[in-house]
Amino acid sequence: MKRFLPILALFLCTCILKAVPVDTVKVLFIGNSFTSNNNLPLLFQQMAIGANKAVVVNAYTPGGMSVGDISQGTSAHMNNPIVYNLIRSNNWDFLLLQDNQGRFVNTYGVFPSSSLVIQGHMKIRDSLLYYHPCAKMLWFAGWGPKAGYLPYASTGTGLIDNIYNNYRYLLDTAQQIIAPIGPAWQRIIANDTSINLWDVDDVHPGLNGSWLTAAVVYSTVFKTSPMMSTYIPVGITSTVDSILKTTGFNTVSDSIQVTGLQNITPQIVVTGNTLTVTGYPSVDWYLNDNFVATNAGVLNISQTGTYTAIVHNQNNCRMRTSPSSLTQINGIAPASIPITTTLFPNPSQGSITIESSETMTKIEVINYLGQCLQTIHHPEMKTELDGSQLAKGIYVVRISHPNNRVEVLKMTVN
Repeated sequence: MKRFLPILALFLCTCILKAVPVDTVKVLFIGNSFTSNNNLPLLFQQMAIGANKAVVVNAYTPGGMSVGDISQGTSAHMNNPIVYNLIRSNNWDFLLLQDNQGRFVNTYGVFPSSSLVIQGHMKIRDSLLYYHPCAKMLWFAGWGPKAGYLPYASTGTGLIDNIYNNYRYLLDTAQQIIAPIGPAWQRIIANDTSINLWDVDDVHPGLNGSWLTAAVVYSTVFKTSPMMSTYIPVGITSTVDSILKTTGFNTVSDSIQVTGLQNITPQIVVTGNTLTVTGYPSVDWYLNDNFVATNAGVLNISQTGTYTAIVHNQNNCRMRTSPSSLTQINGIAPASIPITTTLFPNPSQGSITIESSETMTKIEVINYLGQCLQTIHHPEMKTELDGSQLAKGIYVVRISHPNNRVEVLKMTVN
């Protein structure tokens, strides 16, 4: 059954005397049931909205469809008028193309003769760039069955290796950007065996798998951690949410030099109180996601915080820098402002109250192994923490405040 998701949009508009650039990102998803299961496009959108990102999302994800299987004729994505009508329908920044992952399970550079894998990806890429020269393709380098797929691999992890290697072959041929979804799955499989990424059929993604995939796509598109998003899907605990978001971001960051993402990621150079991005005629600067200024690439700063920039090249194509978090001005940390934060009762056997004189952006409960067990985003000035599920022992409560200020308190559970 074909699934067509209508455009889901969030627009941030402000009526003021001077026009302020709105950083709206438009993403089109083309795929099959690996994308439609748990509605990956909607999960991505909700993750972005939870981080106050302005997004426009659309998707076409008919079950069982491939990019270039010859037997699928005009239903295959590379031949389907619906795909090309969608490409023309908006000024997309990114198109995430998900093929049948079974077409990528063979040895490096080997694809089935029954599917025009490389040709299909390049045909869709060429159409996107014809109508939207500034857009980028994201190649969906995903996973296969949990038990593997003989003779190619006897484990899901082995299949991910094959799939990722063949997407790197595709990258060599068609350029653009790999979304390293499979490598993120491998990290969870290796380090967090209690988190099952597959659905009950051990083929499609379960909610955990789709949420991890959304974290990879988000990190690739926005080049920042999805931990900034307060949205957590129903059915995922705050602890698992933190693991999946962090793993997605770390995988994208660690693989930037092999996925092609470095080619569209200008760097901010910090010299004293001056931030510089060179080689672009126009740069929009943002502090903590709030617009600051437009200039030729030099910003003198007087506030700490997280700075990002949207650069415009000679063709007026936009590219986003990696964030630059600054905690000092003139090499001297800002004067300390006393913060009064109390945690009571302490020791505790159940509910614990945390009360602060300053806004809290995040509360984390961490055990002696350094594992984050609970996370509360944007808590109230007075917040109750549920300690009833914690084992007896000593915990660290890490409290984040604006401007990257952090407090660490000790908590005892009896």
